[in-house]
Amino acid sequence: MTFENSHAKPLDEFSLSDLVQERCIVFVCSTTGQGEEPDNMKSFWKLLLKRSLPCNLLGNLRFAVIGLGDSSYAKFNFVAKRLQKRLSQLGGQSLLPLGLADDQHDLGYDAVADLWMQNLWTKLLEDYPLPAGVRPLSKNLPINPRWTVTSEAKFLEPPNEPGRIRSIFYSTKPSNEFNAKVLENCRQTDPSHFQDVRLIRFQTEGQEYAPGDLLVLRPKNLAWKVKEFKDALAESKVSIPDSALVQLSETSENTPVPDALKAEVTFQQLCEEYFDLFAIPRRRVFQLLSQITDSDLEKEKCLEFCSAEGQQDMYSYTSRPRRNTVEVLRDFPHATKNITLDVLFEIFPPIKPREFSIASSFKAVKNEVHILVAVVKYKTNLKTERIGLCSNYLADLSAGDQVATWIKPGCFKFPQTLDNPVIMVGPGTGVAPFRSFILEVADSATALDLILFYGCRYKAKDFLCKNDFEHLSRSGNLTLICAFSRDQDEKIYVQDKIREHGHAVWQALERKASIFVAGNSKNMPQQVRQAFMDVCVQHGQLSELEAAHLMERMEKASRYQTECWS
Repeated sequence: MTFENSHAKPLDEFSLSDLVQERCIVFVCSTTGQGEEPDNMKSFWKLLLKRSLPCNLLGNLRFAVIGLGDSSYAKFNFVAKRLQKRLSQLGGQSLLPLGLADDQHDLGYDAVADLWMQNLWTKLLEDYPLPAGVRPLSKNLPINPRWTVTSEAKFLEPPNEPGRIRSIFYSTKPSNEFNAKVLENCRQTDPSHFQDVRLIRFQTEGQEYAPGDLLVLRPKNLAWKVKEFKDALAESKVSIPDSALVQLSETSENTPVPDALKAEVTFQQLCEEYFDLFAIPRRRVFQLLSQITDSDLEKEKCLEFCSAEGQQDMYSYTSRPRRNTVEVLRDFPHATKNITLDVLFEIFPPIKPREFSIASSFKAVKNEVHILVAVVKYKTNLKTERIGLCSNYLADLSAGDQVATWIKPGCFKFPQTLDNPVIMVGPGTGVAPFRSFILEVADSATALDLILFYGCRYKAKDFLCKNDFEHLSRSGNLTLICAFSRDQDEKIYVQDKIREHGHAVWQALERKASIFVAGNSKNMPQQVRQAFMDVCVQHGQLSELEAAHLMERMEKASRYQTECWS
């Protein structure tokens, strides 16, 4: 075996015939939603699950699988586990045990991935030894830029004149992308409350959506952050004109140029719409800085952050205080002064689209879509307040502003008709998909059909969409049960209210109710699940084992669904 023709590609670009012909493959996969495979793996996974495939199909394949997951989700690294099992069922031979990386770890995925990759290379060198006289490459090889970047200083064309300069923000449209215009950006929480939560109403062009669907959009960097980035470059005497036209082409590494960058774009556009200036740097950034700095002190510090022994120090410097890459560049001026355009593409990841649960009903407002947004602002030991890129971008939008967006199916699969009760548990902004579903079916629902457990801190300060839910409750279309955790001396949470109303919950479960749980991750999903099990034991006279089996059967039948986030 040689590595000369090795390549990396999304699994959906890998056919079954390709899989059969390969002799050694390393799979890296994440898990989404209710234990589902990511979008660029769906076709591949469907092919792999065909029952007609012979059990020795992959008899010649050796493989290794590492999952990138989040242990706050019930189905932690579920896709990686299923893939490992299915490859083995088809005759594949695993090179080493499955790697289960956890983003909840202080060191992120690296905590597991580092050792796993070290074991992988050791195993590969044992099973596929290098020719005599050939040694493994050093881990500290120079990082070669993925693309050749050229720039040309030119004046921008007039905005109203059609030309080759297109906004990155709108240049790579999914087939269902559309421009949504802001109708209203309304704060839901009291001005005295520490948390600013917005209900943003967008005008659409009649695009259809269903309860549980997501609104996806691409945020832009805030103007002051762009200025901070340019100032950091200017302080180190790096001069790149805003109007410089930037063009990328493939290098010998054969890494494809992203669609968004295939057309000429200006440096100003890259700063506003492509480079994630709020990103927390990973180890690769320090590897690169160590190679371009002419300061021995900076080089030593960067290499320390790259070493296994220096991971805790790097965590204390970057992740714990949430120090972003722009701030890091200011701390390493001798490296920053040697930055070139192609290096910037290695340092900054692209801004990723963000997904929001739709909080409105298409049936109720055909030409609108609503989302709930918690504006992220918090303090660390750094002087400057930390903020979330997307939430603050959205909070700054005014009526009339337009955003490029699209709709995609979400994880929740709500019932089409209310043949059975639906129990929803939604603390904070987790109530968004339930508002969508409730408004969709409220006309034909009774209080026995819809039960909403809603949680927040104070009834008077952060009860989101209060008027909607209280009106439906008074009208007899909804059973609304609220947990205001700070309105009394003893804290009360949604799980406490589930136990308190255990009799009604058990009656709904006896009628084959479906349960949906959404909200901030931490320990909430596990505590809510335990509360439902306690109800089954106390009011349903089930044993703890029987209650656990009931929850598992409900999950398998999609009658117990969870969507939570960090």
